[in-house]
Amino acid sequence: MTQDDKKPVGHQYALAMLAGGEKQVRTLAEHAGSQLTLDAFLRVQDENPVPAFLHSALCAMSLPTKRPKDEFEPIIREDGRYALAINPRPVLQEIDGKRVMKSLGVPFGSYPRVALIYMLSQAVQQRSRDVYLGRNFTDWMRRLGYQTISYGPRGTANLMKQQVDRLLACEWQIRWDGADTDQNAFAVRDVKISSEYAGSLDKDGAFAREIRMSEVFYQHLVEHAVPLNEVAIRELKGAPTALDLYTYLAYRLPRVTAERGQALSWDQLAKHLGNAADSKRFRQTVRETMQLVTSVYPNANVDVSGRKVVLYPSPAPLEKKLVGAHLRLVGIEPRSKRKALSKRTGEAEGRAKTLPEVETLAFPSGSLQYGKREEAFLRIGREKGTPWDVDLMASQFRSGCPDFERPRTEKEWLRIWESFVISYAKRRAAHQ
Repeated sequence: MTQDDKKPVGHQYALAMLAGGEKQVRTLAEHAGSQLTLDAFLRVQDENPVPAFLHSALCAMSLPTKRPKDEFEPIIREDGRYALAINPRPVLQEIDGKRVMKSLGVPFGSYPRVALIYMLSQAVQQRSRDVYLGRNFTDWMRRLGYQTISYGPRGTANLMKQQVDRLLACEWQIRWDGADTDQNAFAVRDVKISSEYAGSLDKDGAFAREIRMSEVFYQHLVEHAVPLNEVAIRELKGAPTALDLYTYLAYRLPRVTAERGQALSWDQLAKHLGNAADSKRFRQTVRETMQLVTSVYPNANVDVSGRKVVLYPSPAPLEKKLVGAHLRLVGIEPRSKRKALSKRTGEAEGRAKTLPEVETLAFPSGSLQYGKREEAFLRIGREKGTPWDVDLMASQFRSGCPDFERPRTEKEWLRIWESFVISYAKRRAAHQ
C-alpha cells in the first residue's frame, strides 16, 4: 500500500482531480471508494458553495444519532471545557380531545440536524431572529434532495415536523470555557431556540409556522456561527454521524494552528459526537464515515488511521479551491527543485525570455457583491467576517488601510484584506 493509498478517499479524489480532472477521478473510483463517495465528490465540485451556519457549540457537541432509551430525559454532553444540556420541557398538547402538558422528547437522528442548520442559517443570513418555516421550508427540503415530500405518518415532511417540534420545545444550556486567545469563555443558560412555539400542519399538508428565536440565543448565534457548505449538507443529509463529523471538523480544523496538528483520543471524539458504542466499533464507524465526509470536504486534513485522531490546519469547507499541504500531486517535483530546473534551463537557452512584471492594481471600488474580480474579496469577507456586512467592512477598510492609494499586487491586496476582515470581526464580536 502506498502513502497515497492510506489517504481518505476524498483526498485521493482531490489529487486525481488536480492531476487529470473528472476522468481520472472516475478511473480511481473503480478500485477505490464507492459510487456514493464518487457522486458526492463530483456534485460538490460541480456547484459553487452555498453558505450555511451552525452554532459552534452544536458543532462541538452533537444531538443523539438515534432515539434514546429514555427520550424524555435531558441530554448532557461534556468534555473538558465544553458542556451542552438539552432539556425536553413539557408543552401543551391535545390528546384524546383533552389539553395536557406533556414532553415531546429530545430530538434525534438526521432530521433535526438538517432542520437546525436551516433555521440557524436563515437567522444569520437574514440578520433576523424571525425564521419562516412555511412553503420555503418544504422547498428547501427539496433543494437538499428530499425529492418526494410526503405527509403521511411516516412521510418525510411529517418526520421532519416532529423533530422541529422537539427542537423548539427544548431548553438549552451551553457552557464553553475558552482556552485559546481567540476563544472567549461564555455561558448561556435556560434558553429556547424559539421564544414562540405554536402551529402544526395545515389541512393541505403544508407547514405553517414562523418562529422567533429568543433574543439571547440569536445574539449568541450571531457571535458564534460556524460557516458550512449547504451543498455538502445535501450529500450527508441521511447520515447523522457523517453530519456530526462534518460540522465538527468544519469548526475545529480552521482553528488548528500547529503544523504538527492537534491530537485527541478516540474517547474524546466519541464524547464530542455523543456516541456510546464500544471503542472498536466506534473507530470502524468513524473511519468508514470519513470516506464520505472527505468526499464533500476534501480540504479536511485529519488522520484517523492511528491510535489517536490528529487534526491538522485546514481551510473552511466553503473554500472551493483544493488547497492544503495534504493535497500534493504524486510525481510532481517540489517547487524548490522546479525553480532550480527552470533556472538551469533558462541559462542553457541564454535567457531568451524574461519574466513579465507583476501587475499592480487598486483595491476594488464600489460594492464587492458584483464583478468577476470582486468575487475573491467577497468570498473572504463572507467566510472570515460572518455575520458582518461585507460592503460595510470594505468601506471601513478603504478609510482605515494605511497607504490605501498605493497600487499593490492582487495577492497582496487579498492578504491585507483578509487580515483586516478577521480583525474587524473579532473587534465587533467583542463589543456585542
